[in-house]
Amino acid sequence: MTAAAREEMACRICLSPLNTIGTPPTYMHPIQLDTDGHEPVPVPVSQLDTVRRTCDFCGDPYPTWTLLGGEVSAVAIGTTGGLVQNFGDAWAACATCQTYIDDGSNNKVVDRAAQALGLGKDSQARERIEQLHLAFLDARVPSRTLITTTAWPATTLAARDLPKVRDRLARFYRGNDGLPGALAATDARQQIAVGLDRSRLFWIDSDFTDLAEYAAGKLPDVTISRDLMPSTDGLLVWSRPATSRQITAASWTANRDGWQLVNYRTIGGGLDGKPLQRLREHVGWLAPMSTAQVREQHVLPGDHQAAALIATWLLIAQQAAEVTTAEIDKAVRKTYVRTNRPAPEVRIIRIRAKSTTPTSIRSAPGDSGRPQTNRFWVSGHWRNQPYGPGRALRRPVYINPFLRGPDDAPIKIGTTVRMLSSRKPKPEAHG
Repeated sequence: MTAAAREEMACRICLSPLNTIGTPPTYMHPIQLDTDGHEPVPVPVSQLDTVRRTCDFCGDPYPTWTLLGGEVSAVAIGTTGGLVQNFGDAWAACATCQTYIDDGSNNKVVDRAAQALGLGKDSQARERIEQLHLAFLDARVPSRTLITTTAWPATTLAARDLPKVRDRLARFYRGNDGLPGALAATDARQQIAVGLDRSRLFWIDSDFTDLAEYAAGKLPDVTISRDLMPSTDGLLVWSRPATSRQITAASWTANRDGWQLVNYRTIGGGLDGKPLQRLREHVGWLAPMSTAQVREQHVLPGDHQAAALIATWLLIAQQAAEVTTAEIDKAVRKTYVRTNRPAPEVRIIRIRAKSTTPTSIRSAPGDSGRPQTNRFWVSGHWRNQPYGPGRALRRPVYINPFLRGPDDAPIKIGTTVRMLSSRKPKPEAHG
């Protein structure tokens, strides 16, 4: 456990929260944690998208809320003296334990912990757990903060459901439940909520997600500008988590200083029953992972946390996208009619159909003009393209993998190419 006033540290290698001992502090893995024996590499939790923590009540691997309560310590007496273990005043709670706590069923929280520990009918051990839990819960502060670093199993979001996903997210930003870091500020939350209300919705299909992820891994430094974005405010959802950061969605909100960019992961995967219902009602489907404020003509490095979003913007801007609209869920449409809101529209982004221009005549960087005796694959890459007044500005344009060389020349083997298309390949027939 970690007191709210301290900067929490985690191990960069295994992503587990670290305990401290002594002054200045020495960082240690929790005693109960099963590691490969590596030494802790401390890093502030605020710098990580994912932290491998568990519910402090039952040990569930998907904690949802941080609760504040009584400062709890336990003393273990042995033959060599006493050992004091400080459990702190900030505890992580999973969705199920939080549901029991909200319903006033603290005994069910204790039962869940005893079952997780395999205590069976050991009434004495259960009583000790109950004492610890009640010492914390009896002094609990009503407020709670969403844990945004939990690596939930991915939840698939359909294009037709995006208006509902957007509206629930906006309601959460306007609510009283806390958020950590930069999004804790009320003004920032209200601005994002307003931006979501007016945002355009984009759903990226699987092929385009593959292309965006691959392109994001090679993204050069990019200058942010208004004409780079497909809309002033927006919420964009990929068909699956993208890049090593496992980002499922991103939003951008215009403000007086530029735009607030937020990356999201899905939340609630694997839950069912009342805990899932409560989570959908109170939070929704998306949890913010990281945020950044950018301004017009701000240069972002290619490895920026928003690389997947920026690569997707660039691909849409260079007309690599084919846009259709999704059929919206009937219940969502009726809700919009009842509240006198315009019917929502979700844009589905797919890879544009292939050009009929022969790929073999396309040039590649470093083309010397010499006759080619083989055809070979040129890997996908970014190229700066002039645009704007007098074509004085530059914008990265992604060049898809292509074959270079004469049409009748053999293809040089030994090169791996990532094939991307707007259609799934048909299964081969077997005789």
